[in-house]
Amino acid sequence: MSSNIATEPQKRAPQQRAEDTRKALLDAAIEAFSTLGYDGVSIRALEGSAGVQRGAAAYHFGTKKDLWKRSVDQILDRFTEQFLPLDQMIRDLDQEGRLRTAITVFVRLSAENPQLNRLMVQEGRHDTWRLAYVLDSFVRARLDWLNDVLEFMQDPHMYYMMIGASTFVFDVEHECRSLFGIDPTTDEFIRDHAARVADMAIYSYKIRQSEEENGVQ
Repeated sequence: MSSNIATEPQKRAPQQRAEDTRKALLDAAIEAFSTLGYDGVSIRALEGSAGVQRGAAAYHFGTKKDLWKRSVDQILDRFTEQFLPLDQMIRDLDQEGRLRTAITVFVRLSAENPQLNRLMVQEGRHDTWRLAYVLDSFVRARLDWLNDVLEFMQDPHMYYMMIGASTFVFDVEHECRSLFGIDPTTDEFIRDHAARVADMAIYSYKIRQSEEENGVQ
C-alpha cells in the first residue's frame, strides 16, 4: 500500500504539468489574440510569454487556428455560463426588470473579461472565418435571446449603444485611471456603471415605446 501511495504523486505530476502548460498557453493566447489580432500573434512569442517550451502550443493545441478557437471558446464559455441561468428568471420580470438584470450581468462580465469586446473589435472589422466563428458560435444566439426577452434589441442602434456603453470603459481602464483617478475594475464602479447603463437603456426603451404608441416612425 505504501508503494502505491508513493507513486500516486508521481503519476499526477506529469498530468498537472500538462494542465499548467495548457492554462498558461490559453491565458497568454486570449490576451494576445484580443489585443494584437490573429495576424499579429506569433506562436513563438506567445510561447515565450506563457513561459513554456517551444513546440508546446503545437503539442497541446495543434495549429494556430486551433489555438485561436480554443481561446475564443474559453472566453465565450464564461459568458454562456452566466447567461444561461438567467433565462427562466428574467422571463418572470417586467421589461424594465429584464433590461436591468441583463445589462447588470453583461457589464460585470465585461469588466471581468474585457478580452471578449477587444476580440470583437479586432475581428469585427473584417469578414473572415474568425468573425463567422464568433458570430455563429455565440453572438447570433445571444442576440436572438435578447430579441426574445428584451423585444427591442433588434435595433442595431440600440444594440451597439448598449454594447459600447457596457464595455468601453473596461477596454481603456488605464485611461479612466489617468483622466478621473478612478479604478473602473472595482466592485463599486462596476455596480454604479451597470446601473447607469441600465438607466439609459430603460429611458431609451420608454421613448421608443411612447413613439410607437403615438404612431411616430
